[in-house]
Amino acid sequence: MNEEFTDVRRLMAPVDPVSPQTFAGAARDPQARATLQRILSSSAAAASTPRSQLSRRRVLAVAGGAVAAASIAGIARMLPGDQPAARIPTVAMLAYQQMKGESLMPGSLPPARSILLKLAEAAEQQPNVTKPADARYTYLQLNEWHLNVAVAGGHVSTSIVPTVTELWTPISATDMVRRVQRPGTPIVTGYGSAETAAAVTGARMSDEEFPPGAVLMSPSPDELPLEAAALRRALLPTERVPADVSEVDQLVEAVLNLYSERNVPPRLAAALWRMLADEPGLRALGDTTDRAGRAGQAIALDLVRGLPKRLVFIIDPKTGHLNSSEEILTKDAGKLNVTIPAVIGYTLFLHRGWTPDNKTAVR
Repeated sequence: MNEEFTDVRRLMAPVDPVSPQTFAGAARDPQARATLQRILSSSAAAASTPRSQLSRRRVLAVAGGAVAAASIAGIARMLPGDQPAARIPTVAMLAYQQMKGESLMPGSLPPARSILLKLAEAAEQQPNVTKPADARYTYLQLNEWHLNVAVAGGHVSTSIVPTVTELWTPISATDMVRRVQRPGTPIVTGYGSAETAAAVTGARMSDEEFPPGAVLMSPSPDELPLEAAALRRALLPTERVPADVSEVDQLVEAVLNLYSERNVPPRLAAALWRMLADEPGLRALGDTTDRAGRAGQAIALDLVRGLPKRLVFIIDPKTGHLNSSEEILTKDAGKLNVTIPAVIGYTLFLHRGWTPDNKTAVR
């Protein structure tokens, strides 16, 4: 039965109106997760049934036909079947400086183990900031972008407008998560018709509150062990996952979720890098400067699920803090029609700290 289903998917893929890339990156969007949670919560009884983190994440990643692309997708494409798309620009690639002239091609990068262990040492040497007595929330500010394309009437418009997100996560589970989003400074404005440009550049500021269980995909740092093996067990999902989802993929996603939702203390950061140092597949991409102008060591993981993609962590070599992440298509863009290699998303982790309320920002 599974083989027949796979064959049908392969047969119908060329005429599927929703491409596999349509919802790339949506699994990390809090609004998308909250929307999916509302869809799934059809009754009080159903809402009381625990939902595993991985299940919610994976369901969102494949729920292309079940939700509205414009409101949920990191990549929203509407292509007439007989209309070829124009070449789509994306943000520029970062420059990565390798030692000894090593190639940046997949499979040729050196292992990241020694770099990750040095980053763990740097993190462990940082002073732990004492939580203020009046702290009720952790605060994060992120700047992120995911390829967002709209096509109408044969005209393509691409808007490269980052989203600035402020997130207040309550220390108490009885309080609400507050998320404020606004458009950032455009990197490149669109081209094509004014109508399609407006469709992707007309984002409004949002200010929303959610129950923690509806949007948070990571455990509290206080609940996580600092020993690498125990931390690994705590971050891996307990339920079954698809056979093509490797454990290192799951762990890297768990680390991204932590930094996207929590104030990660230095001791935990050190434990995370020690844990990943023992994982296969992580490679040292070299020195770089991220999109906020911060120097970092780049660690890469090449993913084989779907289109060949590289996920990059950029970590501060002095503090061991995760500065940013990048997503790059490396070999094949499918029908997305971008020039390979292509950056299809990034996240900058800018500010973090504790606040006494869900209105105060940390700078």
